[in-house]
Amino acid sequence: MKNNLSPAYLRQAGQSLTVPFRGAQIDLIATRGQSGELIEIVTVSAPAGFKLPAHRHTRTHKSLFVLSGELLLFLPDKTYHLKEGDFGLIPKNVAHQIESISPASKTLYVSGPGGYASLFTELAQYEQPENEPAYPVSENVDFELVEDFQASLPAEENLSVVRPDGLQPYVIRKGGGEHLLVEDQLQTFLARQNNTEGRFLVVLTEGPKGNAVIQHYHKRHTECFFVLEGNMTMWNDGQPIAMKPGDFLHAPALTKHSYRLDSPYTKFIGLLTPGLFEPFFDALCTPYPNHDLPEKPGPARFDRVLKKYGELDLYFVSPPPDKSMNILQATLVTFSFWLASKLTSKE
Repeated sequence: MKNNLSPAYLRQAGQSLTVPFRGAQIDLIATRGQSGELIEIVTVSAPAGFKLPAHRHTRTHKSLFVLSGELLLFLPDKTYHLKEGDFGLIPKNVAHQIESISPASKTLYVSGPGGYASLFTELAQYEQPENEPAYPVSENVDFELVEDFQASLPAEENLSVVRPDGLQPYVIRKGGGEHLLVEDQLQTFLARQNNTEGRFLVVLTEGPKGNAVIQHYHKRHTECFFVLEGNMTMWNDGQPIAMKPGDFLHAPALTKHSYRLDSPYTKFIGLLTPGLFEPFFDALCTPYPNHDLPEKPGPARFDRVLKKYGELDLYFVSPPPDKSMNILQATLVTFSFWLASKLTSKE
C-alpha cells in the first residue's frame, strides 16, 4: 500500500539535508512537502549564544525535546533552564525566545507546516548582521517578531513532571510526562490532542529487547519515529530496516509498518499527526505511576482494542513480521481482528 501524496522514507543519522544559519546546523528531518503539509521536524545543533529574536507562531504549535546540551526557554512570565531529556510545548500566539547556553546543544523541534524547517530554509539563503532587526520571510513561514519582549529572570530549573491539560505553554523534565504501561514497554505522553488542538501527539516509548508488534496501517494519520537510544527494527511496507540513534522513519497513511526493540534498552519518540490515534493508547495501555521500566510486565488490553476497533484508525495486516508468534497464536490474532472488523462493519 502506498500513499502517493507523501511517500514513506528513511532518514539515517547524518544524512539529512542541512542548512547553516549563524553558526548553527539545522537538519531538515521532515519538511512540509515531505510530510504532505502535515508536519515539520528539524534538529538544531547550535553553539552557546545562538538564538532567534523573540517571536511567535500564529498558525502552528511547536514542541521541543533537548537531545543534548542546555537551553533557556524565555516565556512572557517565566524563563526555564532546560537540559538533556527535557520537553517543552509552545502553543501558537505565545511569544517566546530560545537560547543555547552550553558550548554545544542539539534540539529536536516539531511543528505544523510553516515551522522551523520552512523558516531556516529561507533564512539560510542569506546571512544578516547581528544587529539587523528584520527577518523577512515569505507568507509560507509562520514567524512573527515580537517587539519589546521582556524576559523574566532569573531562569528556573525545570522541576515539573506533569503534563498539563489544555492549550498552554509548559515544560516537562526528563522522566516526566503521563506514563502508560503495555507489557514491558513504557509509553509516555509528552503532548496529547488537547495540548495541540489535535494537530499532533508526542509519545515517548521505552522498553527492553522484545518481539515485533502486529503489522498494521492507518488511513487518516501519519506516524514518525525518531530513535533516541538503543537499536530497533522497523518494517516499512514489509521491508525490515535497522535503525539506530538519530535515525528517522516517516510512515504516512496507508503504509504497512511494525517495529521491534532490539537492545536491552531502547527509547524512541513517536510523532503522530493529526493526533486522532490517541484513543488507541488509552485502550491498549494502563496508567502507570512510575517513570522506570516495570520489573514485571503489565497487561496489553487487546480486548479493549478489539472492542473499539471500528472507531480506531487502525487496520490489521498480519501477525508480527518477525514470526515471533507460533502458528496457534498467529491464527488466533488474525481471527480476532477479522471478527472485530465484521462485528464493527469496518471496511
